[in-house]
Amino acid sequence: MNEYQTAGFTAGVIGGGVAGLTAAYRLLQAGFRVALWERNTQLGGQAAAFPVAGSALEYFYHHLFMSDRDIVALAEELGIGDRLVWLPSRVGFYANGKIYPLASALDVLRLGVVPFHDRLRIGLVTYYLQHVHNWRRFEAVTAWDWLQRAVGRRAFERVWGAQLRAKFGPRARDVAMVWFWNKIYLRTQSRTSLFEPEKLGYFRGSFNVLIDRLAEAIRQRGGQIFAGIGVEQISREADRWIIRDSTGQATAVDVLVVTAPSPLVVRLFPNLPADYVRKLTGTVYQAAATLLLQTRHQLSSTYWLNIGDLNLPYTGIIEHTNLIGPEHYQGWHFVYVSKYVEQDDPYIQLDDEGIFQIALEQLPKINPQFSADWVERYWVFRERAAQPIIPLHYSQQIPEHRMPLPAAYLANTTQIYPEDRGTNYSVRLGNTIVRIILDDLKQGRLRIPEPALAR
Repeated sequence: MNEYQTAGFTAGVIGGGVAGLTAAYRLLQAGFRVALWERNTQLGGQAAAFPVAGSALEYFYHHLFMSDRDIVALAEELGIGDRLVWLPSRVGFYANGKIYPLASALDVLRLGVVPFHDRLRIGLVTYYLQHVHNWRRFEAVTAWDWLQRAVGRRAFERVWGAQLRAKFGPRARDVAMVWFWNKIYLRTQSRTSLFEPEKLGYFRGSFNVLIDRLAEAIRQRGGQIFAGIGVEQISREADRWIIRDSTGQATAVDVLVVTAPSPLVVRLFPNLPADYVRKLTGTVYQAAATLLLQTRHQLSSTYWLNIGDLNLPYTGIIEHTNLIGPEHYQGWHFVYVSKYVEQDDPYIQLDDEGIFQIALEQLPKINPQFSADWVERYWVFRERAAQPIIPLHYSQQIPEHRMPLPAAYLANTTQIYPEDRGTNYSVRLGNTIVRIILDDLKQGRLRIPEPALAR
């Protein structure tokens, strides 16, 4: 028996995204036997990548900030720290038919969409938010109201209000200031000074480098990964959880970690108490449709382009090969064209060709030379639960990690707060849930039946 009395105990992990893989790996380190189920054939969730142009590329754009210490520490632990590179990024803001650099404090002062004194107010408010550590003061006010008061109506409408609309559409007025504060605070941590551009991290070869190494480490320690096999039913029998999967197989486990989206949690556990169900179902999500273009030419010199112009109906344009150069992709350029919408918005219902045709009409606004002849291939990826809407007092609505069921724990994106979703926080979530389990064992709050010792 080890310190935590885990020898011979079995843990089941539902979900093979970064949080689930991290939890499985930590449970194995703690002495559990572990089985993990992932409905998709590919592990990694939204961080997963697919092979393209002699390398691999994420379905949905990804990078790391210099403050992302949890994932960096895990990469070092797994022996792949040398695959992580840190590169300066070019950030821009599109408004009035023009791209404005927005990578440093000096760029803010040059932002010509508003008069100079408005730019100065934006710069001062940004500096203030970068130095606020107590985020709870922002839980009771919306970003829409706080920012408008702070920088004035004109500056707000043309800059931050425009970005809120591009991200959240009709729900832009509902988002708590906590969410916006985190965006400003986080980006500060990726700059060495106010006057230097931020540096962003990326795994050479894509985030699959981390995902594949995590899966390998799990299997090396004896863990089982059932990729392409979903969980259809979970029941409680004789003080153990019985997991019935899509192949018809039934597996008994002593401890259960669920990293699946909340709607699936509600379906798998129909007898959850009403208060917990309300927390699980209370989060409203924006959907996203992301068009990925493989092109012969560079669209712009900007990596991350925020959109503040109603005439360009996108949330952002991320030109990946302006961070990781085209020489890593056989000379091809790759551009993500991202749009966040309501889940019932007609845009996300369009077929791939329809979304591509809209881009052919819109992207010449970024570069007048752009045409269909530039595009070698394109893909469209959709996610219905892409971005949670963070309302006022969200901390009171977060479902607890300890589910109101014996030996069952929840670790999903609704619990990442005040930070926004991201691979670093998924790693942290996996670490956290295992620490809670081990502490519950140590303190006697989690009791596993003695027959487990004989198995």
